[in-house]
Amino acid sequence: MISGNKKWLIFLLVVLIIALGAGIFWYFQPRDFVLPIGEEEEISFHFRLAGNEVVGWSRGEMVWRIKVQTIVDPERERSGKMGERLILKDIEEGYFYRDGEVFFTFSVEEAHYHTRSEDLNLFGFRMETPGGDWMESDEMIYIKADEILRSPGQVIGKVGRTDIEAERMIVLLEENEIIFEGGVEMIHRLEVE
Repeated sequence: MISGNKKWLIFLLVVLIIALGAGIFWYFQPRDFVLPIGEEEEISFHFRLAGNEVVGWSRGEMVWRIKVQTIVDPERERSGKMGERLILKDIEEGYFYRDGEVFFTFSVEEAHYHTRSEDLNLFGFRMETPGGDWMESDEMIYIKADEILRSPGQVIGKVGRTDIEAERMIVLLEENEIIFEGGVEMIHRLEVE
């Protein structure tokens, strides 16, 4: 017959083994890449999540900011490790900055952030400047190393009183220049009094 102290010791040992097994099982479970909205997490030196905003930096200055509701890491879903591409969905609004001021706002259907190159692909892109100018393209790519925005496909838009259509566009962010390439059509409306 087992005494009361031994029964208590066996009971504690069984509970401890079950708790240890559950802890090991939990530790090795694959986890989704989920960052709670409202908390801040540093992903890499030049990319930060804060609340529901994703911010890109270059040389200590904010270059772009996107208000987003959903972030998907396809690689983490497969292997449990952080991947080289994050997909930003349910985007409310975005901003590009120059010298600490809003250079232009933009809206997109979806964005892909490349964690190694820190480039940003923007799909269903429409940009608007504070002065009312606008441009649209199916895809716009922010290339961090060159500090440019590049549209590999057709763009349409309006700058001042000029309607523009081109096969490609490059925005030199540092120089504040826009270059249109291939089949450029411009219609300028004169102001008649």
